[in-house]
Amino acid sequence: MPDAATPLPTTLAECHAMIRELAADSDMLRETIDEQQTLLQAMQRDLALMKRTLFGQRRERFEDPRQAMLFDSVVVGELEAGEPEPGGASNQDDSDVDSDTSNEDEDTKPSNRTGRQRRVIPASQPRVQRIHELDEAEIPEDLQGDQGRLFLKKVGEYIEWEPPRLTVIEEFVEVLAVDNADATETAMVSAPRPPRIINSFAGPSLLAALAVNHFADHLPYYRLEEILGRSKLVIDRSTQSRWMMRLAKELVPLTDLMRKLVLQSPVTQGDETPVRMLVPGQGKTSTTYLWAILGDRQRPYTTFSFTESRARAGPTEFFADFEGILVADAYIGYECLDPRTQGRIRIAACYAHARRKFEALHVLGPTERTTTAMRYFRRLFDIEDELRELSDEARHEQRQLRSRPLLEEFKRWLDDQLETLRPKHDLRGAIAYMTTRWECFERFLESGAIPLDNNASEQAVKNPVMGKKAWMFFGSPAGGAAAAVFYTLTATCRRLQIDPYDYLKDVFERLPFCDPEDPTSLRPLLPDRWLAEHPDSQLQMRATESKDSAARRRTRRAQRRKALDRAG
Repeated sequence: MPDAATPLPTTLAECHAMIRELAADSDMLRETIDEQQTLLQAMQRDLALMKRTLFGQRRERFEDPRQAMLFDSVVVGELEAGEPEPGGASNQDDSDVDSDTSNEDEDTKPSNRTGRQRRVIPASQPRVQRIHELDEAEIPEDLQGDQGRLFLKKVGEYIEWEPPRLTVIEEFVEVLAVDNADATETAMVSAPRPPRIINSFAGPSLLAALAVNHFADHLPYYRLEEILGRSKLVIDRSTQSRWMMRLAKELVPLTDLMRKLVLQSPVTQGDETPVRMLVPGQGKTSTTYLWAILGDRQRPYTTFSFTESRARAGPTEFFADFEGILVADAYIGYECLDPRTQGRIRIAACYAHARRKFEALHVLGPTERTTTAMRYFRRLFDIEDELRELSDEARHEQRQLRSRPLLEEFKRWLDDQLETLRPKHDLRGAIAYMTTRWECFERFLESGAIPLDNNASEQAVKNPVMGKKAWMFFGSPAGGAAAAVFYTLTATCRRLQIDPYDYLKDVFERLPFCDPEDPTSLRPLLPDRWLAEHPDSQLQMRATESKDSAARRRTRRAQRRKALDRAG
């Protein structure tokens, strides 16, 4: 571009040349401004997403504009008899209201609104009677004498807490000593000492308590050291760590059996989470990974494996003996399994991950396109919600009738958007995420056993995610491998609502009598089989809570669907 010192043109040709030069410079500057505007918009979008991740609401909720208009326009009294009010159809999952309110008067129909209920202390809890005796000074004179009757009246009960109590078990073996005839020699025989899972001064119950507190309740070792110190027993955190790693080595045959059975499932789910690990001698940490692999209903185990990197060699090793459907996200380590195994492993894509990309754009600025996409996702998930209680065969049949036509319509809409969106439009990336993997997104139509998402595996990795917020990092690769063993057992207990302390204590007591080379001897220790033998160790509160919560969600979703149908 000519500056102020440049002499002005004196001829028409020079003027035309300068105009062309200025036009070229203007086009270049305009292109630069457009690029900077695009970059600025992308950075503002990323900043908004980061702020939402750090400070915003985590629930990925979609509010349909039609639903809002419906609630604003409905007049109570125009509903059909016996039909629930749309006000009860809210998709607010954190609501505690779970009633089918009709237009009947409140005096004629009691409310189903869940309120505060009286807590009943289980009869299985140990009880100690505390009797408050009647003082003779408190008895009126006219009631004194021998004609009265004394009896006990229960006026209440409350719960007291006893801190953990440690007991020292002193072991003795019975020895028989027999002298010979002239008492010059003595023959002795002693009772055998039962084997223990590891040689230490900690018994199975203490080891189980430490394992549960660290891996299920996410308490770091230094806090356990302080807790035990209140009972006048000091166990260094380093000692606790060594015990856990020694225990993990003994538990490997059991967890390997669980992994082997999981890989026999026709449909599995997988996910991973990063964990920091100390680098010896460098004063810093590296990123390692815990990988969760979930079995199906017949093999209800949640297994974990440890690797020092996220390289695709990890999934390749984990799934070397697997043949079937793997439900996972779009990480290349999973996607490469399909071509590498010549179709032995087929990937089913996760609709929750795909929806998340559209939902993030919808939160930043709702548009007609994002609203339409979110409606498609909700209709697919609503169908799955209605089919949840069906068998796999019945669910597969209904998917062909209901989900397949909807998915084909969704695909046509996605293709149409790609033809009209500009090349750098934000929505193009979310759409391309699905269209480039469309075969994987259609996979759930092949079988009723294939879930629409891999939320179960995402929930499974929350076990170590919660833990690493407390203990921060692994100390070594051996510590990471030990953590994978214990998370396999504790996460499976959580999945089956088993008391992890009862389970691990019994496993620690019985495992020394099992042959690690014989899977038959280990099968009774599998969590689902162990639960069948110990039904009292199931956490009934969690089982009931899970069923009630699922029932409330299904009720709300059914009410919402009816409300949207009425809205047209």
